[in-house]
Amino acid sequence: MAKGNVSQKKRTLVRCATLFAMPPLILLFGWGWITLGVSLGLSVLACLALIFARSSSVSRYPFLWRLIAFYLIQVLVCAVVHSMVTPEMDSRAKSVFMLAPGGKLRGDEKVQAGGAAKQKEKGPGDFAQPGGALPGGFMAQPKISVVLPCANEGEFMVKTAQSINEFTPAYSLHEVVVVDDGSTPPLRTLLTDEQQEKLKITWVRHEHFTGLINAKSKGAAAATGDIIIFLDCHVKPAEGWDKPIVDFIKSNYKRVVVPSITDLDPDTWEEHRGGGGMSKCYLTWDADFKWFTSDDMYVPIMSGGLLAMSKKWWDETGGYDENMLGWGGENIDQSLRIWLCGGEIVNAQDSYVAHMWRLSSRPKTRAKYTVPGGAVTTNRYRAAMAWYDEWLEKLETYPEFSQFAPGGLRYKDRPDISNILEVKERLKCKPFGWFLRRFKKVYFDGGLVPDKVFHIKDERTNMCIERKGGTKVVLRPCSEQSPGQLWHGANRDTLTNTCCSSFRNWNTDQCLAIDSIGGQLYTGVCSTWGDFTSQWIKLDEATHQLQIAPGAYAKTRSGCIGGQRPKGTDVTLEDCENPNFRQIFKVDDKTGGILEVQSGECLTAANGKFELSPCEIDSDTGKVGGEQKFSLVDFDGKTRIEYHNTNQAWKFEDKINGGAIRFTGGSNLGKCFSVKNEAKTTQPVVLEGCISEDGMTKYGQRFKKESVTVALLMKSIGDGLAKLLARSKGDDKACKSSQWPTLSKRLEKIDKATMGKSLIRQSVLE
Repeated sequence: MAKGNVSQKKRTLVRCATLFAMPPLILLFGWGWITLGVSLGLSVLACLALIFARSSSVSRYPFLWRLIAFYLIQVLVCAVVHSMVTPEMDSRAKSVFMLAPGGKLRGDEKVQAGGAAKQKEKGPGDFAQPGGALPGGFMAQPKISVVLPCANEGEFMVKTAQSINEFTPAYSLHEVVVVDDGSTPPLRTLLTDEQQEKLKITWVRHEHFTGLINAKSKGAAAATGDIIIFLDCHVKPAEGWDKPIVDFIKSNYKRVVVPSITDLDPDTWEEHRGGGGMSKCYLTWDADFKWFTSDDMYVPIMSGGLLAMSKKWWDETGGYDENMLGWGGENIDQSLRIWLCGGEIVNAQDSYVAHMWRLSSRPKTRAKYTVPGGAVTTNRYRAAMAWYDEWLEKLETYPEFSQFAPGGLRYKDRPDISNILEVKERLKCKPFGWFLRRFKKVYFDGGLVPDKVFHIKDERTNMCIERKGGTKVVLRPCSEQSPGQLWHGANRDTLTNTCCSSFRNWNTDQCLAIDSIGGQLYTGVCSTWGDFTSQWIKLDEATHQLQIAPGAYAKTRSGCIGGQRPKGTDVTLEDCENPNFRQIFKVDDKTGGILEVQSGECLTAANGKFELSPCEIDSDTGKVGGEQKFSLVDFDGKTRIEYHNTNQAWKFEDKINGGAIRFTGGSNLGKCFSVKNEAKTTQPVVLEGCISEDGMTKYGQRFKKESVTVALLMKSIGDGLAKLLARSKGDDKACKSSQWPTLSKRLEKIDKATMGKSLIRQSVLE
């Protein structure tokens, strides 16, 4: 009898245990604390009924049937409760189930709680729990700490804090950490204690300006929420801005999220939302960043001002580089640190935050602080030195960073990056090549890793397309000394989704662009994604015409780019060696034309006088003709142009290297061919129809690519990556334009070691 009772009790306990299967599932799926309480209550009641109501009519049915019926009822009731409970109610109910630790805010700064919250201990349900983050995300509703670094922001700080409080749900917003970075007067004086408490402000005060990077670091150290959201001190989030951010991070604590950034009017404090807002940047070779668009949510490089990440991931990655000063470069370091060390950066497209931009034309928007001289350059170099690996040599070809290169003025003072190297070792971070391959659409399809660099030469004039400072483009005599004449393919082709749909000026962010027939060629910031139709320009290899190219967004476009035939520059007779005139000419061995050295244009006989005009070269013979064809003969041991009277007896001092054309007889004795110093040496480049009436290519519309050798690249930009890649190919001399394909193959090897088979299968440039 006793044994039967023991067996019955064990069976009852086991059955009671099965009645409590639902509460853990409620907790796991994050249905909230009130729903969890209801589920627990139903389980307790069912267990009591099982123990004390064994003789009821219900007990006659098999236990499995009763268990299934109970689960169905429990799920139905909990679903109804979950739909009725608001997040605010659930947040207050959290204290029933979780104990909150006491203690002060973290951080080594002087931390002051605002208003009535001063020195307040953590109360039940107020703060995030240590260890609350699950491997994939968070339990229930994570708490947000907004960090605002503010230096003399005044009214903008107040408006920003008010906007955050207005548009962020109370159950989600845990605190606003305002880091007053040496403001005068202190920002705290702008708000009453009651306002500070209402806005959930916690203060971190620096008596002197320490810089944006340090201010953000101290704010993060003081933050006690599950998620840290860094915002500038002059923003206005839109309603519902927080939910997409929280949802992204809840599912992966290593995911960093940036909102869609729109414009904020500082006078009206109203948002201007043109398009979808900005969010994505890409990394340039000089350790800077440029805005761009793409068709996915992933962000290669953050702009750095507005971002959200879990406190756990912030701590694991080491936060900001503590040795950077002021601002600038920290976004490069942090973005590469996240991507290469196991995290990712995404854009929450439906999270909008309006941002006030600094404009020199609007004094109230100007920054009221200064940054130490050279800090931005040093910061950017620190980031590149830590993460670029062997591609650092490319960075050191830029003038502002050449001082750090071997032999440079600051080579011995290169920064110590041991703190970042410790993070790389601890997190087992990937090499930089992995980053380039991860964003193949940007770096390869967008033309940032070109397969060749070249001149774009007009075959008739032998002049090259040159970017002449700013955005102006002209035809100018080809020169190995002009970086403005170095071009490579760039921008994604929207029809093929591969490179290229334009031409990018080497080592710049500028691409060729043109708007309409009759308009002049210019450059604009490259659209790596290929969404600027003005930059769709291609060189037809068959016709040698530089044509307006069609694309996915505008398939009916036409027109050819060419040099505009200008009025010739007058060539006059002036006293030889007159300093107000250019008098150096030479003979082009290839074309036979007599060139004025500075302009590169040909001496031309026109309407009874001489002038300079672009050399017109016959495409079949490669020689000048007509009014530009002169016969040079030896006369008394001197080189001259043969005519039959004394006024046409000219002495050509040096037809090879260049010299004066001097009269040797007649009334013009002692005179030389001369061109005014201020005479033009360029001609404009315009868009016109492609074919002339006789079916021949129009004047100035025949171009070709002329390969640039490694030697020229070294001469133009220093050793850098050109030398590195030529060396890897075993060809330091000519290798011409093959150095970049070598890079592609090297990256492919990196893929095999670090990225797995799925990415290896992606096509690589050959």
